[in-house]
Amino acid sequence: MIPPGETQIVFRSASQHALLEKLTKIAGTNAEVLITGPSGVGKELYAAYTHNHSQRRTRPFLAINCSNLSSHLLENEVFGHARGAYTGANASMGGIVEAAEGGSLFLDEVDTLPITSQAKLLRFIQTREYRRLGETTLRRADIRLIAASNADLDQYVRDGLFRKDLYYRLRVVPVEVAPLSERPEDIEPLLEHFTVRYAEEYQLPRVRFSEAAMRRILAHGWPGNVRELENCVRYLTCLQIERPVEPDDLALNGSDMRCTRAASIVEDVDVETEDEPARPVRNGRAINHHGGEGEKATRKSLQEAKQKLIDSFERDYIKRALVDARGNISEAARASGKHRRAFFELMRKHDLNAGNYKADA
Repeated sequence: MIPPGETQIVFRSASQHALLEKLTKIAGTNAEVLITGPSGVGKELYAAYTHNHSQRRTRPFLAINCSNLSSHLLENEVFGHARGAYTGANASMGGIVEAAEGGSLFLDEVDTLPITSQAKLLRFIQTREYRRLGETTLRRADIRLIAASNADLDQYVRDGLFRKDLYYRLRVVPVEVAPLSERPEDIEPLLEHFTVRYAEEYQLPRVRFSEAAMRRILAHGWPGNVRELENCVRYLTCLQIERPVEPDDLALNGSDMRCTRAASIVEDVDVETEDEPARPVRNGRAINHHGGEGEKATRKSLQEAKQKLIDSFERDYIKRALVDARGNISEAARASGKHRRAFFELMRKHDLNAGNYKADA
């Protein structure tokens, strides 16, 4: 676990140790960093680590997902706009670049930027100068740029999908984060970290694993990487299994990826609407363009959100257990680590009928 600030990178492998040593060395410079690696390895965490080990650590670290940015949105969200720049622009507003002044700006999924947006970004990187949309005043920014991609950018350049000049501007310091399958030594410390974290966060008992379950976990390829492992622990924590988790509880094989599917259920608890513009992130929380902490006025209380999360997991798990047992309540209860009566009460709670899951139904 690596300080400072809120940045925590949990590892045991020599490859991760070497990677963090590299990031620590380059953190003190203002050089652009390009972080690559498959989805789910936590590229933003490594960007935040770089920021938190730099002289800019007392200034903002903001992140934006480039897949949300059309050419127009790049100018509006990143550079800001003047009053009257377009219909509905009733007041001038600074962009993410101004909010990140003196700090670091993390551009995630930079490979998704349209070619026209790539040209605008290139000009900004070269000069650190920009204009708000609808404004003639030239402004200058003091920020460090860190970009990330899970795509093969070399191939994108060859295919004409990504500008070669922008590619080399961004990859002054190339950093590659290996998938979890290539560093299995990190699985156990990550598991330890997540079981403690979510037991505390959800105020529920900490998940325990049988030896057989641990062997299954260590043998699993984790195609979703650290995110998949984290969601698996979140899922199992919410199930409140009273005994040590067994391999069948993990359901990691085939299309029935319960732990992987857990992500969509978790994210349903509190999500932004599709109409909302892309927002930068500071230490995992949305902020407005004036740099303040943004909280939705309609946010549910912690208890309400937690209960919705638990109920969603619980209902999904009971349904899957009944499907697997073909409607046999006793078999489904045994597989779930519950007494038959307790399992039946859960069925009643979620209005589930075993007859709907029998083989001939």
